[in-house]
Amino acid sequence: MLHREQLDYLLTCAYNAAVRAGAKILEIYNQDNFNINLKSDSTPITLADKEAHRLIKKYLNQTRIPLLSEEGRYLLFEERCNWDLFWLIDPLDGTKEFIKRNGEFTVNIALMIDNNPFLSVVYAPCFEKLYFSDKEKGSFVKDDIKPDLNAEYTISEIYSDANRLPLVEKPNEPVKIVISRSHLSPETYEFIEEIKKQHGEVEVLQSGSSLKFCMVAEGSADYYVRTTTTYEWDTAAGDSVAISAGCSTHSIKDREVIKYNKENLENPYFYAKTKFINLLF
Repeated sequence: MLHREQLDYLLTCAYNAAVRAGAKILEIYNQDNFNINLKSDSTPITLADKEAHRLIKKYLNQTRIPLLSEEGRYLLFEERCNWDLFWLIDPLDGTKEFIKRNGEFTVNIALMIDNNPFLSVVYAPCFEKLYFSDKEKGSFVKDDIKPDLNAEYTISEIYSDANRLPLVEKPNEPVKIVISRSHLSPETYEFIEEIKKQHGEVEVLQSGSSLKFCMVAEGSADYYVRTTTTYEWDTAAGDSVAISAGCSTHSIKDREVIKYNKENLENPYFYAKTKFINLLF
């Protein structure tokens, strides 16, 4: 197990890497040409995805901890199955939102210990909002964190003026469900109907990227429902913020918590819920 001094050091590394990557992403966001291409699974990738990955990898190399990234080299299960400590990263989560220029994209960095998210950073550079978590200390949010290619925050600066999550003490009335802005399926609405059977009236919100996990963690939403394809790098950092705020994330099919560092990195359909909600089904 890592000592507190080590954990604080790794949190500062993740925090500074995310803020630096956010600055690089915004540099490209403000240009005319994103250099958009399609990956083998037909999902888009931009210059910002590639540059953010390069910057994060370079910065986190100082930790000497292996890195699994959406935009990195494909790693066989045999290479990573025995990792007890690794970084799980999505350099630009919400590429479709980036291309649409709606600002709802994030930098996701999670430290995985024994295949569970332990600490993480989720940074939304357009909104200058940064969420971070440490399983031993909880989850927090900070505002007015400006993108900075030379960010070098200390651990005391990170926790200074940070607001602990959740920001509320009870569920919303009516219950609020956040869903994807760009990735929806009929199953999404089928599960919403199941939630309605328990809660009655609900309000449905839409957002991009891992901001949906963060909305559940802070209490501005009570559920996040996802029934289209996601991968472990899409969820780890946001899931960590939610878990350390007392929330939980479960597979819709079997209600089990979602697992990480599987042979197949695709997630099951899932829902995250605030700690103020108890499901009856």
